This record gives sequence, structure tokens and C-alpha cells, in this order.
Amino acid sequence: MSLSTSSSSPSDPRTEARRLLTDAISTYLQSCKDLAAATERATETSGSIDTQARRKAYQTLTELGDQVRLAQRRLVTAAKQARRVMPVAEIEEVAKKLDKRDTTESAAVLVKAALVN
Repeated sequence: MSLSTSSSSPSDPRTEARRLLTDAISTYLQSCKDLAAATERATETSGSIDTQARRKAYQTLTELGDQVRLAQRRLVTAAKQARRVMPVAEIEEVAKKLDKRDTTESAAVLVKAALVN
């Protein structure tokens, strides 16, 4: 994930950083939604006597959990890269606009923590 621009579509570094940050947040949010849906399905399946269905549900949860962690790392990286060309307040504003959740797992909290370190 580089802030360099392609030769076919020149844009300023700030616009590119904002785009990469927005993409990273969107991917993270979608991963979280997918994991939440899989968790509901796994909960429903947990009472089943079908061991194969339970195993598949657990495997899906594991894979989606890995995807969420990868999306978190990409989001943190995008925020740190954006900091090179964007003010911290603007980066945090982008995260707050895209993720309105008020939880410790929200994109805004992840971005803020990444920018402090």
C-alpha cells in the first residue's frame, strides 16, 4: 500500500492518501459485518447435532477473524501513511464519517490509536 500515484491518473498525494484510507476503512467495516453475520450463523449451528456443520461454522469464524485482523493491520498502515500528507484531525474525521460505531473496535478508535503511536 504505497502513496505513489500511477502514471495513468495523476493525483495529489493527499487525495491518494484519503482514497487509500477510505478503502482500508471500508474493507475493515465489511470484514467486521461478515464476521458478525458468521457469528450469528455459528450460534444457530452450535446446537446442531451435525458435527460437520459445526466444524464448518467454526472454520468460517476462524477465517473471517483472520480477515478482520488483516483489515485492521491494513487500516493502521493506511492511517500512518496518510499522516505523512494529511493532518491528524482530517484522518480522524474520515474514520468517524465512515464508521459511526461508538465501540473500541470502531475504525475511528483504531485510527486514533495508530496515530498516537
